[in-house]
Amino acid sequence: MDYRNYRMGWKDILTCLAAGFVISGVIAGLFYRSAWGMLVCPFVCVICKRRYQAGRLQKRKDQLLLEFKDAMQAVSSALLAGYSMENAWKEAEGELKELHGEASMMYRELHRMNAAVRVNEPLEKVLSEFGRKSGCEEIESFAEVFAFAKRGGGDFAGMIRSTVLKLAGRIEVEREITTILAGKKLEGRVMNVMPVLILAYLTVTSGGFLDPLYGNLAGVLVMTAALAVYAAAMVLSEHIMNIQV
Repeated sequence: MDYRNYRMGWKDILTCLAAGFVISGVIAGLFYRSAWGMLVCPFVCVICKRRYQAGRLQKRKDQLLLEFKDAMQAVSSALLAGYSMENAWKEAEGELKELHGEASMMYRELHRMNAAVRVNEPLEKVLSEFGRKSGCEEIESFAEVFAFAKRGGGDFAGMIRSTVLKLAGRIEVEREITTILAGKKLEGRVMNVMPVLILAYLTVTSGGFLDPLYGNLAGVLVMTAALAVYAAAMVLSEHIMNIQV
């Protein structure tokens, strides 16, 4: 499985289409008061699809890193108990099955890697392949260091413990940042929705006040410019809140 790409199923596609139609309907109804406004629907659906895929990819990457950390902890414990490197990965497979279940990503990868090792595939080779397709910089770096240490000899237990500590530190920092920014992100979402709610309120209570903005070229240009500024503000607010560790 290539974790760098997210393959959407029918449920995902329908979710994106539904979101695209709803957003397009709001744009057509509030910004243009015309069915012609639904012409933006294909563009909105594409944007929804890209954002949905990016969100799912990030969520899957975070989960994979968490499972990888648990796997490395299991490998480190097995090495300290006197197991060889190959047998330590077999022990880690069993522990991941109990901890995350057979459906977990890292369990499936460990099962695949151990099966490859049983047919005389070098462990460093299958680990490097996993690192490339994981899309995670930490896993790729670990695979490169592991391959170098396997060729030249090294303290595998110490190297794995160091990797676990770094991953644990990163995950903890991300959780702290998420906790700190939770309130600000909620405020940002409320602020993002407010312009639409204000426009809807004026449309319902004082529709005549906004009539000059509809049904003419000047009004269309003004509302299009307002929509562009609104979209840019939403993108900027998300960019500010998106802190990468």
